[in-house]
Amino acid sequence: MTNLDTNSGFAKPPLLRVIFILNALKIFLALGLLIGFKYFDLKVGSVSGPSAVTLIFWTMIGYIATFAAIVASILKRSIIGLRVAIVVDFLISIPATAFVGFAVALIGLGLSFTEPVKAYFAWRA
Repeated sequence: MTNLDTNSGFAKPPLLRVIFILNALKIFLALGLLIGFKYFDLKVGSVSGPSAVTLIFWTMIGYIATFAAIVASILKRSIIGLRVAIVVDFLISIPATAFVGFAVALIGLGLSFTEPVKAYFAWRA
């Protein structure tokens, strides 16, 4: 009979899960805005029309790419990769002036400097 090792390593801290969830929610927010601008003629201030749809689409694609980089960094336990992905995520928000994107990136970057998150990335099998 084979014994399975159920110890998968040091558990992910809740603050790391917050970073993950906030970035996932940001993608869904961008998708909702994309649908609103494209199909329901949403206007936010002076922003509307096909140019807004294009800008939101490419911003959402950027968010998806950085989210994939964040997930890969968490799986590889690379805190530098996580922080670089979050900074790139912040930079992606600049052309769209996405204040929610700025806030999520700054919160995520701040949470990456907390002790539980640093301890998770310092743990090696």
